Amino acid sequence: MKRLVFHITLPLTIIAAVMLGSCKNGSKEVTYSKVEVTEDVAEIVFDTLSHDYGDVLPDTTTSFDFVFHNIGATPLYLESVVPGCGCTKTLWPKGSIDPGEAGVITAIYDSHGREPGHFAKSIRVFSNAKTSFVRLSISGGIVDN
Repeated sequence: MKRLVFHITLPLTIIAAVMLGSCKNGSKEVTYSKVEVTEDVAEIVFDTLSHDYGDVLPDTTTSFDFVFHNIGATPLYLESVVPGCGCTKTLWPKGSIDPGEAGVITAIYDSHGREPGHFAKSIRVFSNAKTSFVRLSISGGIVDN
């Protein structure tokens, strides 16, 4: 019984600590400082993980550039960038991003045929980085004309 309680409470405690630690004043912006590279790997860090488009007019497209940096010691390759639905498209670099260099993933939201109201979409980024999976998010509100 003690083992069962341990296997349930430990993961829940870790999840709660991570979630509480990541909430600072409601900000979703990620900041980073220069880190010491101790492994011979690529590492991806984004300037921000989310963007709120605010009010979006019906039947328009809008875009945002997610800037990322390779803070690792080897070239970074994006393996795939997968939008969560058909209303979101992405543009991303297909070549390598050398250590110390930056790249851009452009998220394009298309409101054509969408009902007025709030939207929230995700974009999954897979790479050869030590942190091989990152989730980006976009949101906003389609307004009535």
